[in-house]
Amino acid sequence: MANELASAKVFANAGLLLLKNSLVLAKLCDSEAIDKVIKTDKGGAPTGGKVNVKRPPEFIVRDGAVANPQPVLQGEVEVAIDKYKGVDVEFTSWEETLDVDSLTKSQTMKSAMSQIASEIDSNLNGEVLEFPSWVGTPGELIKDPAQFFAAPERLDELAIPMEDRVAILSPPDGYKMAGHLLANAAQQGSIAKNALEKAEIPILGNTKPYIGQTVASLTTGTRASTGAALIAGAGQDVEFVDVRKNYQQELNLDGLAAGATVKRGEVFSIAGVYAVNPRTKQVLPFLAQFAVLADAVADGAGAITLTIASPIIVSGAYQNVSAAPADNAAVSFMGAPSTTYRQNSAFHKSSLKLVTAKLMRPYSGECEFATDPETGLTIRYWRTSDGTNDTHLHRFDVVFGVKNLDPRLGTRISGLAA
Repeated sequence: MANELASAKVFANAGLLLLKNSLVLAKLCDSEAIDKVIKTDKGGAPTGGKVNVKRPPEFIVRDGAVANPQPVLQGEVEVAIDKYKGVDVEFTSWEETLDVDSLTKSQTMKSAMSQIASEIDSNLNGEVLEFPSWVGTPGELIKDPAQFFAAPERLDELAIPMEDRVAILSPPDGYKMAGHLLANAAQQGSIAKNALEKAEIPILGNTKPYIGQTVASLTTGTRASTGAALIAGAGQDVEFVDVRKNYQQELNLDGLAAGATVKRGEVFSIAGVYAVNPRTKQVLPFLAQFAVLADAVADGAGAITLTIASPIIVSGAYQNVSAAPADNAAVSFMGAPSTTYRQNSAFHKSSLKLVTAKLMRPYSGECEFATDPETGLTIRYWRTSDGTNDTHLHRFDVVFGVKNLDPRLGTRISGLAA
């Protein structure tokens, strides 16, 4: 008797198993599955899926016995379920597959699921471009553990919790830095079972590093200027209550050439504006850094308005800088203009958020779902046939959203020149 094709549920389960084994960053950040079925519009874009996530409030410690009541202000971030990714193949080598085991050994299936996993990790890595902190020299490889330690050191200085810290390094940085550490790990005799285990580097400075193949890159803008980029106007600070829902603000600069560009993800500092310890509010010995959240272009007079994180807050429980920038204070960008840099990062896992949901069940064909209890990610398997052209299609789909919930909780890292 001829073999029958495996059931839709077998395909869904096998797809999920291979997908989760290929994920790296998605397993290292916070994740949440929303109890909602996502529909798509006529163009295939997800519609109506979002979740509001709150940041914990912060307070100033009272000195003495007299009570000093403080308002409880919680930041809130909206995460949209707007990423719809999938892989489609026609019946080929699977025509006689009967079980999950056969499918998990299929190179076609492995390739399809690894591509989806790369898309998920790549979208999460893109959120690293919102971390305002950046240590090291852009463009330099992390040559040894001593240079890597600049990242956990900066996280300590910014009072980031020591538990649940991870780092994602590009392959050139990871292998250059790890060296003998990787060799020692190999000698332990453990066999890596999935992409996350294969990417592990021994823990350094309360931070667990991993090598990632989807580390984001930043190409800086032209930033051409007639002199230096300057702050255009004093008093450009904000109150937390006014920015608590998006934790960002607009900042006006001038001194650039007409048409100069600044790109999303660029990092800069301002003369005289120093970072402060978020807990003690003591001024730290380095300038505060800010990340650009959207591309911007200077006007004909060289003026430009940047949307930035973190917002400039000079007092209260959410104070993050020593002072508001002065008019004409010099602005210094990280890296050279029009240059591409890898964005290695170290962060607390709660800074990045993966939100997942379930796609609607189609009206025709055969469809099944499989859900990963660890990340909440649900894969939809759907197969259909075209009776006119005698073709048969397999679809694997996922829908999700990503967000940098709290840019304060991470730093980018580069190495130092020899």
